[in-house]
Amino acid sequence: MTAIARLEIIPVREEQMSDQIAAAIDALDQFDISYELTPMDTVIEADDVNEIFDAAAAAHEAIDEDRIITSLEIDHQPDREQHTADRVAAVEHELGRTPQG
Repeated sequence: MTAIARLEIIPVREEQMSDQIAAAIDALDQFDISYELTPMDTVIEADDVNEIFDAAAAAHEAIDEDRIITSLEIDHQPDREQHTADRVAAVEHELGRTPQG
């Protein structure tokens, strides 16, 4: 993967928003990306940064609300193979919780 992103979509309304978040996540399945849903956002990995932009736009459009707040943060390193799991493992190693490997 050459790009890792953090996508946060907030449908602005007073009631539960899990149905709208589910619609956004469903839209991500149409793209050549991997993702992990967290309680606060979604972390995306892709070989092509444009795939992240397209997926984020589709997830945003999947929300059916009058007001939506979307944040997208991308770490794009085209000359480096990077994965979210490697980043987590490096921190775990520094904490002494797992051997580096």
